[in-house]
Amino acid sequence: MKKNTKTIIRNILSVTMSNITTIFAGVVVGFIIPKIFTVEDYGFYKVFTLYITYIGFFSLGIIDGIVLKFGGYDYDKLNKPKFRSYFIIYLIIHIFFTLIIIIISFLFSSEEYKFIFVFIALNITSMNLLGYFQQISQITQRHSEYSIRKIVQSILTIASVLILLFAFNLGVESDYRIYIIITVAINYFLAIWYIVRYREIILGRFDNLIKTVPEIMNLSITGFPLLFANLSSTLILTLDRQFISILFSTSIYAYYAFAYSMLSLVTVATSAISRVLYPTLKRTTLDTLKENYSKLIVVMTSFVFASLASYFPLSIFINWYLPSYNSSLEIFRVIFPGLAISSSIIVVMHNYYKTLGDSFLYFKKTIVVLCFSVISNFVAFKLFKSPIAISWASIITMLLWYLYVESYFVKKFKYNNIKNTSYILIMMASFYIISTISNHYIALLIYISCFLVVNYLFYREVLYGFWNNVIRRRN
Repeated sequence: MKKNTKTIIRNILSVTMSNITTIFAGVVVGFIIPKIFTVEDYGFYKVFTLYITYIGFFSLGIIDGIVLKFGGYDYDKLNKPKFRSYFIIYLIIHIFFTLIIIIISFLFSSEEYKFIFVFIALNITSMNLLGYFQQISQITQRHSEYSIRKIVQSILTIASVLILLFAFNLGVESDYRIYIIITVAINYFLAIWYIVRYREIILGRFDNLIKTVPEIMNLSITGFPLLFANLSSTLILTLDRQFISILFSTSIYAYYAFAYSMLSLVTVATSAISRVLYPTLKRTTLDTLKENYSKLIVVMTSFVFASLASYFPLSIFINWYLPSYNSSLEIFRVIFPGLAISSSIIVVMHNYYKTLGDSFLYFKKTIVVLCFSVISNFVAFKLFKSPIAISWASIITMLLWYLYVESYFVKKFKYNNIKNTSYILIMMASFYIISTISNHYIALLIYISCFLVVNYLFYREVLYGFWNNVIRRRN
């Protein structure tokens, strides 16, 4: 038991370290790229990153099926000939999709969108191969494999951005196309590195491919609900950006996307927990799952609401460093608290649905919310025709999503969600009110004080428990 606990802690620390470097890379990219690109070029670059989020669809649920079937397996116990045949078929599928999207890309009349979708197509193979190996690392508890590559990816990304900044300072005009090419090249380098590292389950004798096809289809059928649940979740989180990119100019989309790039600095941090949580939950008893559910929600929401304090120094920094993007701050102010809701759903609730074998139920619930999201975003656009109205519609959708998805645990675990839900609503309202104060220094102090008081009133027993554990360990 102690060994298992040490392994879990080591895995979390390993992934956390990689996420720290990813956050640092995110800061460099998030604030230097909009500085050296024109607003329109930045908008085109963010269109590229928007559509990249949908690339997972082309995996056809195969990797999700592998996760559900082999989650918790040790690496040495994997059937290597079988996995070699899985990989070959998986690779062929992605090469096929890459070629199809490249052909379709040439139908675009706009040269910018033609370029963007050609490189999205090229990224299909590299990114989904990365996803394939990352999931194998996850299910076999080889988190260091994932962490090392994330650190290297961050270093390469930072180096490329600094080179572009250096060239920009010398008077060389920056072009979003160059950075997209570099990004895709880094992904291929990492994919090839994974192939070399996992050559035991890639190279050598493999099972008959024709006989493996039915297995691949079964994995796809098994994994499709999880894939679509993930994609539906992604669509809910990106639908407002999709509306903005289609209905407004590239420049307006650039401002909107910049707000989300600041948001991503926090989402990277929450993924450290998500990466380790599912394989850990798979090895946990039902009673322990019930006991820990509420605690995980508390940890996630408290972490995000603590992170909201960064809004105030960020606002000061943006007004000084990137004044042309200060219109993004109002959008950022609206969407930032929604991260507490989306993180609770994606990181905690979704992993619980997977662990309990109810991914299809999560998928059905998410589809219902997605339909509501489409309607609410459309109505917001028709009534107000402004990006900020679409942001508010997204926040309302997230609240309903949270309540609808959590109703499953209220029934199954006999869980009373009033306390946690009240905490979320109070902290969101507090942030929205306090962030209207024009003096950001005063607002920061008031928000921190409010956060500490509300957390003490709601979760002081958790704080006391932590304090007692610390004292016992010291004694």
